[in-house]
Amino acid sequence: MAGKKRIQNEDGHQAMKAKATRERILNAVVTLINESGYSSASSTAIAKKASITWGAVQHHFGNKEDILLAVLEMARDVYIQSLRSAELKQGSLEERIDHFVDTVWEHYKSDLYFAFSEIVMATRGKKGKLPLGSVRMNRQLETHLQTMFEIFGDYEVSDLRMKESLRFVHRFLTGFAMDKVLEPRLPYEDIHIQRLKDELFTLIHQA
Repeated sequence: MAGKKRIQNEDGHQAMKAKATRERILNAVVTLINESGYSSASSTAIAKKASITWGAVQHHFGNKEDILLAVLEMARDVYIQSLRSAELKQGSLEERIDHFVDTVWEHYKSDLYFAFSEIVMATRGKKGKLPLGSVRMNRQLETHLQTMFEIFGDYEVSDLRMKESLRFVHRFLTGFAMDKVLEPRLPYEDIHIQRLKDELFTLIHQA
């Protein structure tokens, strides 16, 4: 029995170690892209930034495309998880909208989302090797809508209006995030974010 428990402990330790190494590799990719753009995330640079050999990187992910896809999936999962906070489901409609927009905007202006955007732009098109469909809005629409209904379901919003509201927020903040690359200081940021909140309130309140 003691031997079995020791083996289980060793397996658990190895699993945690492997998870930490995978996270280090993904974080290395995100850092490289944010520092010098997509092209800087070469196989050699990823291994060096993660402080391991490329062979060790391949042991965890297989090839570079698998690593890039894992970064895309991580960005998607981090975003979805951030919207499951209990805080977003409490308070008045105005308070929920405040929390929702602030949470989404924090993600969109993060290093992780910037890396996500760079990877998508660099690998799009017919010759792209990544299955981008798995992280596109259309593929994740039901999950997004379910989250939106959990936050705003008390206000009897129709599916059609919720879809419109969801796409409006994402299209606005996608453009805003791109503008942040060009103008890091983002003049009028607070004013424009408030206008987004006001418009979202109108969309949901008048549903």
